[in-house]
Amino acid sequence: MKAFFRRLLRPGFFRKYLVFVLLIPLGYLTQVCVMPYFHPFGVTPNLLYINIAIVTVAYGRLQGLWAGLIYGFLMEIMVPSITFLNLALYPISSLFVSFAFADKSLRRLQMDRAMKRKSREIPALVRTVLCAMVNVLVYETVNVAYIYLQGTDLTFRHFQRAIWCVLETGLLSVVVALMVRPLILGRKREEPVLKNQPIVFSKK
Repeated sequence: MKAFFRRLLRPGFFRKYLVFVLLIPLGYLTQVCVMPYFHPFGVTPNLLYINIAIVTVAYGRLQGLWAGLIYGFLMEIMVPSITFLNLALYPISSLFVSFAFADKSLRRLQMDRAMKRKSREIPALVRTVLCAMVNVLVYETVNVAYIYLQGTDLTFRHFQRAIWCVLETGLLSVVVALMVRPLILGRKREEPVLKNQPIVFSKK
């Protein structure tokens, strides 16, 4: 109980999770109401996977999974396409992709430090963009596979649209992440660092 209240009183806790609560519905409403009018090269970027990527990197795997579940549920009910595709693919893709791009847990960092493993961490912005692009790549791959299994002859146009969707989502994720991440993390503050100073003894 004490640990719970300590987390509640942590600086920036309410701001961080207020952004999470607002980001999920705003992302869905923007995707279904605004994004259909934004379609360069005839393809609409996937803002939902951009939000999932931001949540995955900034908050962690569990919150990324919750974002995927919520978006999959909403898309399945409100914008149905292939039966149960959105409901299954959004959370499953979000979960498995998060293993590659989410921040390492404190326990994992301690294990790496104890075993003296040298791990080079990719910058958070790069991981956010890659997470969004990989999620969309998985989604588009399943879509193309389903079209083929339905008996439709695949053309270059099918693959071109899938590739454009991945690239456009990656570019848009840079812009969205640069705007949203500062709201989540707040202003960077310099932490005091103790520096070792040489000790000088006087003979007086």
